[in-house]
Amino acid sequence: MGRRIDLKWDEWNPGLDTDDMTLAQVLASMPAAEAEDVPAIIRKYENPESPDALPGAISLKRHDCIHVLLGRGLHVQDEAFVIGATMGAASEITGEIVDFFIEVSTTQYPKHWRFEEEHIASYRLGVGFAMDNMAGQNLHLIPLEEEPWQSKTVRQARRDLGIVKEELRAYFRKAELLVPGTRATRRLDTSGHRPDVQLGHKGE
Repeated sequence: MGRRIDLKWDEWNPGLDTDDMTLAQVLASMPAAEAEDVPAIIRKYENPESPDALPGAISLKRHDCIHVLLGRGLHVQDEAFVIGATMGAASEITGEIVDFFIEVSTTQYPKHWRFEEEHIASYRLGVGFAMDNMAGQNLHLIPLEEEPWQSKTVRQARRDLGIVKEELRAYFRKAELLVPGTRATRRLDTSGHRPDVQLGHKGE
């Protein structure tokens, strides 16, 4: 699927009010990225084709779909939440694997990809959200990048996967307490319609 680069990567933020757009339409607004741009150490643990892949390892196109469904942008803090939710929905996830990923992401990932303290908080929130709402669903195995998913509205896709916006907002409110003041936190949709964080508008 082709993509328009309408926004810089750090400005793109789908938010939670894309209900009536199709998954394909929202993805078309996402800044382009290629799998080969991802550092080797990250592909080692997060690429499903790697022999060392952790539970929840997912292809880039499928990962992008989850960004849309969870209403998260592309900051490292957003990535941490999305990765956490994907791993938390995997049937093979354990506390030991969560701890191992935290160690790897904070010590082995390259500088611009490395998780810091605020990122770990977001990662754990993502894991918690998935365990509370999508435990064992193996979200990483669902072909979201294919039909019929691409033609579904975001509302339909979320409903089919059991993703409830109010539950997401509850976890976003937790982020406001645990990781206050960051750009990624400030633009989270925690209380209904907020035009400043909608698709096509620049977040603060």
